[in-house]
Amino acid sequence: MLDKNAKIYVAGHHGLVGSAIWNNLMQRGYTNLVGRSHRELDLLDGAAVKAFFDEEQPDAVVLAAAHVGGIMANLQYRADFIYQNLQIQQNVIGESFRHGVKKLLFLGSTCIYPREAPQPMKEQTFTGRTTISIWRTAMCCRP
Repeated sequence: MLDKNAKIYVAGHHGLVGSAIWNNLMQRGYTNLVGRSHRELDLLDGAAVKAFFDEEQPDAVVLAAAHVGGIMANLQYRADFIYQNLQIQQNVIGESFRHGVKKLLFLGSTCIYPREAPQPMKEQTFTGRTTISIWRTAMCCRP
C-alpha cells in the first residue's frame, strides 16, 4: 500500500481509463498526483520522458497512456499503433526502472471485437450476452 502522500504519475490521465484511475485515487485520499497532457509531455520522446522523471521523481507510476483508435484505424495503421505503443511503454517503463519507482501499474489492452463485426458497430451489439466462445473467436480472429 502506498502512503497517501506518495507522488503518483498517471500517464494518460485524460483518457477513459486514466481519468477513472485519477478520480479513484483522489477519492481514496491520494492528492500528490502528477499528470501531463500530450501537449505538455510527448511520451514518444525519450529525452522528454527522462527529463520529466528527473524533475518529478515519482514514487509510483500508472501507465494508462496509449496511441488509440477505433477498429478501422487499427486495421489501417497496424504498424503505427504497435510501434508507437511500444515506444511509449519503453520510455515510461524504462525511466520508471532507472528512477527507482517503487510501484508500476502497466495497463495493456487489445481489441476483442469479432473480425467481421459490422462497421460502425451499434450499441445494441454490446447489450447481448457474451459467451466464452465469442471471446475466444474474437481473440483468435482479430486482425
